[in-house]
Amino acid sequence: MDHHAQTSPSETPSKGPGSKGSTSNGSPQDLERPDREVLFDRYARILVGHGAGLRRGQHVYLHTEVAHRDFALRLAETAYDMGAGHVSTWLVDPRQHAQLIRRGRLEQIERAHAREQQWLDEIVTTRGALISLRGDEDPRLMRQVSEDEPERHGIFTRSSQRKGKVFLHHGVNRSLCPWVVAAAVTPAWARQVFPERDTQDAVDRLWDLVFQFTHADHEDAADRAAEKDRRLHARRRQLDALRIRELRVTGGGSDLRVGLSPKARWRGGSKETAFGQTFNANVPSEENFTTPDRRVTEGRLVATMPFRTKAGLLVKELVMHFEAGRLTHFTASEGAASFERWIDSDDGARYLGEFALVGQDSPIAKSGLFFEHTLLDENAWPHVAIGQAYATALEDGEHLSARELAELGCNTSSIHTDIMFGSPEVSVTASTAEGDVPLIERGRWTAAFLDPS
Repeated sequence: MDHHAQTSPSETPSKGPGSKGSTSNGSPQDLERPDREVLFDRYARILVGHGAGLRRGQHVYLHTEVAHRDFALRLAETAYDMGAGHVSTWLVDPRQHAQLIRRGRLEQIERAHAREQQWLDEIVTTRGALISLRGDEDPRLMRQVSEDEPERHGIFTRSSQRKGKVFLHHGVNRSLCPWVVAAAVTPAWARQVFPERDTQDAVDRLWDLVFQFTHADHEDAADRAAEKDRRLHARRRQLDALRIRELRVTGGGSDLRVGLSPKARWRGGSKETAFGQTFNANVPSEENFTTPDRRVTEGRLVATMPFRTKAGLLVKELVMHFEAGRLTHFTASEGAASFERWIDSDDGARYLGEFALVGQDSPIAKSGLFFEHTLLDENAWPHVAIGQAYATALEDGEHLSARELAELGCNTSSIHTDIMFGSPEVSVTASTAEGDVPLIERGRWTAAFLDPS
């Protein structure tokens, strides 16, 4: 089961886990490199300030695995220093989840996320700011559990999918709350990315990349983040001005057409809540994305990178075929059975909910690494997401009813899974009233979109 812990200023130690000068295996402290403290403090401030856009007196909610407890304490300390009214932390222990799936009664598994759901609902009630840290303590754990106990794992997954419905509907699609998803390193994850390095070296190297991708490795981190935000918004405006009717993906084995509603709008960079609070939902972020019309996707799409579902299942060499918007059949060299169960979660799980563009100029793409972490991998290459769409990527979408959204082809599902299709062989072309406009050519933004003004 999950641990629901709340911290207050008096409970956050001045020296100890998560505070300045502390150490622990795989956690963000390294006394042999004095600049590490500065980097971690800077990263924490980026997540609280640039990411969540914290307002003085606002409640902060931290969602994290127990493996990140030290950094969560540092984040809480930073949030209080920046004026948070209260900090509440939800610690998830995947090993206890695995134990529940294997040993618990079915009714216990079905109720696995009941208290967590109440915690998420509270964020909407208080108009709080949610910060989610992502980085598995054991990336292979849930994959093994799903293989050993597929039915029980399926029950657990459906319970997990239900927990955030209120926050998704009101906090995200109605823009009532700021939220941010960010990476936090674990030894097991670092060894996956750098199997040739010893554990501590791998951990240090992966943290260095997280700092690089988020600008935490520069004193002028805020200015660099603002400049990236400017470029993403300028590109968003350019894409909106085209009034794109259809997007076509070609190359690398793909030939896919994705239709857009006339009310589709491009997003990227910072967002605003309904109350005018600016935040950045993903740190880092390199993408511009929109919401497709779920009814008019046609053709074949080849995934160019492996990916994980939110249930922790790894899928490799996926090739998908769409007809009248629906994913009708697919092949995969690994994870096919798990993916089949995943896309059968509900009807909307077989339709597109997002189409996103990222150029090869992305620093994450330039690293040449597969991170096996959706937040990073989706910001390396263009991607689609099957499942839930974002109403915020439709004109006035925050204020449309469920019926009005459905009439625009806005997909509804309990899942949202990003699948990367970009590579140096893949191009994306926009169909407009004035003709075709190349957006991405062989993995790179075309000149008009590379450095928009």
